[in-house]
Amino acid sequence: MSSPFAPWLNAGEPVLLDGGLGTELERRGYRQLGVLWSAALVRTNEHAIRAVHHDYLEAGANVISTATFQAALPTLRSTGLHRAEAEDLLRDAVAIAALERTQFVRRHPHAKVPLIAASVGPFGASLMNGSEYTGAYDVSRAQLISHHVERLRVLSETEADFIACETIPSLPEALVLMDLLAALPHAPAWISFTCRDATHLADGNDLREALIAAQDVPNLCAIGVNCIAPHLAMSVLETLLHYASAPIIVYPNASNVWDLTTRQSADLLGPEAFAQESRRWWQAGAQIVGGCCRTTPDHIRAMAPSYPTSATTAAVQ
Repeated sequence: MSSPFAPWLNAGEPVLLDGGLGTELERRGYRQLGVLWSAALVRTNEHAIRAVHHDYLEAGANVISTATFQAALPTLRSTGLHRAEAEDLLRDAVAIAALERTQFVRRHPHAKVPLIAASVGPFGASLMNGSEYTGAYDVSRAQLISHHVERLRVLSETEADFIACETIPSLPEALVLMDLLAALPHAPAWISFTCRDATHLADGNDLREALIAAQDVPNLCAIGVNCIAPHLAMSVLETLLHYASAPIIVYPNASNVWDLTTRQSADLLGPEAFAQESRRWWQAGAQIVGGCCRTTPDHIRAMAPSYPTSATTAAVQ
């Protein structure tokens, strides 16, 4: 299977991701969206989502992520949607990103065509209790399969370029996702973990065990970490470099501190400081870089000139 990132990686260029979607929508005033978070706007205000996609693409992002992070089929159905309606919402979220990509290509015909990542968040995101950051949910393998399997199937059949399983805090969940992805061999995918330190997932299990298991999933086109503090990125990257068998992704939060009780961030890195840090990740061996929670189009815009890439230069001209 050819890598969706080949146009950049074959040219020795980093792939520049977008930044936060849900947190950027919140920053723009779209708050209290409930259990669906950004997916709640797919049907009620797609223009808000398109505006964020637009701004990230114009800032220089080579990849935009769909508003499906919390949109597992059981979660969608818990809001009153029938199965067919829930599946259609997933398709619509991808279509929103695809429409904005088409508009970008028309404006910038000489830029590399950006990619669409079909975002898949962890089981904990549906609980709305912060457990996506800790992996502290005691559920069976069968429950994890039921939560993820249909969303992965539907997204694999859309025009998204790959499936992005992200902010995965738990080894049991990671292993379930790897098995489900391996059962969709036609669908490129990545998996990105959230960690408590350089060698442990958020649930305390060994990150290295997850990375070794990932080597047996042939359609994994990248592997890495996200939703971590920026100061942790370099030490986790060292572990990734030793054990990952695919291109490495690093996209931390903008802040070094997140208080689960108050749900507030602290020690926030501005765009220039974040861009400076991102340059270190790329120079150390990360090939796919971007931002997660609280990063904005300004962060991506500051990152774009940081690398010798013709694609990002073309995108912001």
